Amino acid sequence: MGGHLAEDGPFPGDDGQGSVPAFVPEDDFDLDEHFAWLVREIDAGRVQPPPESALEGPAISLSLGDASDVDPELLAAMCGPDGLGGQAVSAAFGQDKAADALRPGLVLAALTAQAASSSGSLTDSELVGVLQAARRLANLAAYQQTVVIAEFARRRQAEFETARARGVPVGCRDGEFPGEELAMELVDTGAYTGARIDAAIELANRLPRTLAAMEAGIVDLGRACTIASRTRAMNDTDAAYADEVLAEAAPGLRPDQLARKAAALEMKLAPEAVRARKELAKRLDQRVETRREESGNASLSGRELDTTDAMASKAYIDAVALKLRGSGLVDGTLDRLRALALVDLTQGRDPLDRIKPKQVTTPSPEAAAAADELGEGPQSGPIAPGDPSPLPALINLLVPAGTVLGWGTAPGQAAGWGLLDADETGALVRAASQHPRTRWCFTLTAPDGTAIAHACAKGQHRWKPPDLQAVRTTGDIPTPGQSAQLTDLLRRMNVTFEPTARDACDHRHAEDRYVPSRKLKHLLRARSQTCTAPACNAQAQYCDIDHTVPYPDGRTCQCNTNPKCRRHHRVKQAPGWKVAQPTPDTATWTTPSGRTHSTRATEYDL
Repeated sequence: MGGHLAEDGPFPGDDGQGSVPAFVPEDDFDLDEHFAWLVREIDAGRVQPPPESALEGPAISLSLGDASDVDPELLAAMCGPDGLGGQAVSAAFGQDKAADALRPGLVLAALTAQAASSSGSLTDSELVGVLQAARRLANLAAYQQTVVIAEFARRRQAEFETARARGVPVGCRDGEFPGEELAMELVDTGAYTGARIDAAIELANRLPRTLAAMEAGIVDLGRACTIASRTRAMNDTDAAYADEVLAEAAPGLRPDQLARKAAALEMKLAPEAVRARKELAKRLDQRVETRREESGNASLSGRELDTTDAMASKAYIDAVALKLRGSGLVDGTLDRLRALALVDLTQGRDPLDRIKPKQVTTPSPEAAAAADELGEGPQSGPIAPGDPSPLPALINLLVPAGTVLGWGTAPGQAAGWGLLDADETGALVRAASQHPRTRWCFTLTAPDGTAIAHACAKGQHRWKPPDLQAVRTTGDIPTPGQSAQLTDLLRRMNVTFEPTARDACDHRHAEDRYVPSRKLKHLLRARSQTCTAPACNAQAQYCDIDHTVPYPDGRTCQCNTNPKCRRHHRVKQAPGWKVAQPTPDTATWTTPSGRTHSTRATEYDL
């Protein structure tokens, strides 16, 4: 079995200018050599010949040559008395054995599949060998995806350049949205597929050693993308040097270690580009982000901040947290106290009030009555961690009402946040109900979780939520008293439910206008919580309401309008893209590749 060392010559699949600095056995065996070895082994009695039935079929002419370079151990695993799956297969995956470092390909895939199916009989060393083989196969698959994506991007770029040369304006050019096209196929975000395209182009055009290491199975997609992102700003000469250094180092480094090494090379070889990228991101991408944590909690972060500002803010929060801990009045680790300080500072409170007694004041009778109506009253003592501040909200009840009224435990939803448990839902509603700009909407859902009707309450509705601990029961089936509570809530909100159009439309909500009314917008956004493009998760409340058939040829109605984010609104209008709305709650997209994808009404996870 042959292989290549770095100093011996070019790496298989390389462009001849270098090699991957590792021994990588080959998988391209010559059939002549295989059968020559097999004949000798049969003649010596070490291998049983195949049964006569296996020899029936079309005649095959074979030329038998020298088998001196064939690994007998590997072929024994393939052709031994038990065939694939016998003891020879598992033995081949021991450390320093034939399959343990075999180059990924059809042979390794077959051996790995057989070994994995009998993993219970493997030694620890053989088990790890099979794991490493599966990893090399996955890296080969990532290589294959990369070269295919690079070719796809090359074609779309050629179409785009041709359209630009003809003077076609931006937004109307062929090949303009390859990332969105792949996002629908891979069911991922446009940002992710756009990054995959950028990395594939860089790897295919300027990083032959890294690409060859992926093909050999020793560099995975994540490490390859790290290298590609850090070389993109370099000139060709520096990129070639970085490719050589990083491809050699990548297999032995953790992803974070490789990222630091690649970043250091970029700062050394392309310092001006690094500075320019930082300034551009600071100017265009500075933002505050919130997201759900895997635990179900949330995070708040400032992105693309000036490094000095971020360090100064962190130092200030650290100092406040140390004061809170030093007081002995607030429990928690230093990290927990940092988080409390951040919450207070971003909600207009002084975190040190947590350790300062508050003055008790006697309110007027009118103020006391208003505070009692809102569930508030005079307070004294330190601030309790977790006290919610009033916040304005459009409360759209998408949950069994028992969760809001306190006697149920079904989860709720908040736009952009996903599921909230019953306690979080109650806290959010309590905080929102205290703010004068809060408005209330209601969405009824079918058993499959899709919206069937929607209603909006007019005007301001301040509401005192019940004491959850006092009223909560173990189920979501209301008692007669709880049903009366729900009925009273709907009566006081004075709502009228309107149906969402699903399989058919009676055009009862059709409007003779281009911009839909608030009622129609709410019906559409209740039916589709996100952009109706496949794999897009942009929240409908921030999307355009788009006419599938342009107005005035198409109605402003539930059967011809749905939410689209601004990006996919532009995509829809580009050459090669088509969007249809065969039923009111269905959007069918056809990409420039001619492939179709459909989305349906949102199924709320309730």
